[in-house]
Amino acid sequence: MSYKSIYSLCRLAACSPFRGLLNSTRNSELRITRRIQNTSLSAGTTAAFPANDNYKTITRIFPTSHHSLKIGFQDNLACNFYYIWLRDNCQCNSCIHTESKQKMIDTVSLDLNIKPELYHLTEDGKLEVVWTDGHNSLYDPSWLHKHGKDFELDSYDTVHDNLPPLTTWNGDLIRDIKPEISYKEVMETEEGLQKWLTFIYKYGIGIMKDVPCEKGEVVKVMERFAYVKRTKWGSSFDVICEPVQNDPKHLAYTGMYLELHTDMNYLEKSPGIQALHCLKASGPSDEDSVGGKSFFVDGFYVAKWLRKEHPSSFHTLSSTLVEFKIHSHKMEYSNHQYVLCASKSGHLKEVHYNTRTMAPLRGPAEAVQPFYEAYKLLGQKLREPESQFAFNLIPGDLVAFNNRRVLHGRTAFDPQKMSRHLEGCYGDIDEIITRCKSFLKSDSHK
Repeated sequence: MSYKSIYSLCRLAACSPFRGLLNSTRNSELRITRRIQNTSLSAGTTAAFPANDNYKTITRIFPTSHHSLKIGFQDNLACNFYYIWLRDNCQCNSCIHTESKQKMIDTVSLDLNIKPELYHLTEDGKLEVVWTDGHNSLYDPSWLHKHGKDFELDSYDTVHDNLPPLTTWNGDLIRDIKPEISYKEVMETEEGLQKWLTFIYKYGIGIMKDVPCEKGEVVKVMERFAYVKRTKWGSSFDVICEPVQNDPKHLAYTGMYLELHTDMNYLEKSPGIQALHCLKASGPSDEDSVGGKSFFVDGFYVAKWLRKEHPSSFHTLSSTLVEFKIHSHKMEYSNHQYVLCASKSGHLKEVHYNTRTMAPLRGPAEAVQPFYEAYKLLGQKLREPESQFAFNLIPGDLVAFNNRRVLHGRTAFDPQKMSRHLEGCYGDIDEIITRCKSFLKSDSHK
């Protein structure tokens, strides 16, 4: 009997008017049907089902309970897919809006015990399911493989699957990579913009050279690739230190050494991107001796080191909530964050570190000593010269970085001998991820 004949028989069998007609052939024909529905496909059978990525080819399908299917793939990944999940996430045009990709199916109205009338693999390797509610669904094997991996891991670990992998770095590595680009290239070409966004996404930092030394340029650059995040400081802020300046309102406006930190951890969600544009940096000719050198550290790199060398300390910093607080503009801002934000499987997502705005630790007394031991280990590694990417920002330089990954600081300088003016602003990191995805899709269609 041909494959199409068996499939047609399956469809007929699912319809009640024909069930009586099939009684005489039930034992012989439905045994064949079950071999299709509950198949453990051989290598010869999978060869008949072409797939874009061979390792994502479906090799076997069988029910594991009254509520789920087990689907196996060429790379030996085997995952349970619950019927309710499959029905709720049907990808057809009746269930998903073609433009916005929003779900149009009403999850609450679905029968929790919904089951397939039948299921099979199409000639091009897709899973087709005919549901008891009369709906037909078609699932691409690559889509099933992607979400099958989600079930095996923390579902948020694969959120950036279709983007370049992150590259963690120490000082030597990032100096070799040299993530620099010119202002003109980014602002005037799509290729330059793509390169700039890749720097920031992949390494968490990018340096732009030859930016016009004019107020407002940092906002123009941010608006080239992201929405500016307005804060209590406005759309942009100035970090100015002049010899004649008195009574600065913020420690950044002094010449004191600023230890590594991430900004605004005291907000409900700290800014994703920060950009700093050097408008003025005048002092003695010897830049190394004048001070005011900027330095950056990849928090993910150091956190990975901590997880490997001191796993208990990593656990402490990723499971102890810390309050960050500041008094500014006649208001008190505060929020609780983990120093290291990680998924259940240990995938690093964010770093929140600022000794200057960390409020007194709260919680059980026995948690105090382990926290300080872990915090000290992390801080010492961050401050090692080998971890740091340090350089003097000169007029026309602009550095942009992921504020939830890359920590920044500044060496001390004598404000009576040096004038310094940086203009900065914050932006939403979502736009970088979205634009990177857009660039990659464009490249794949060329």
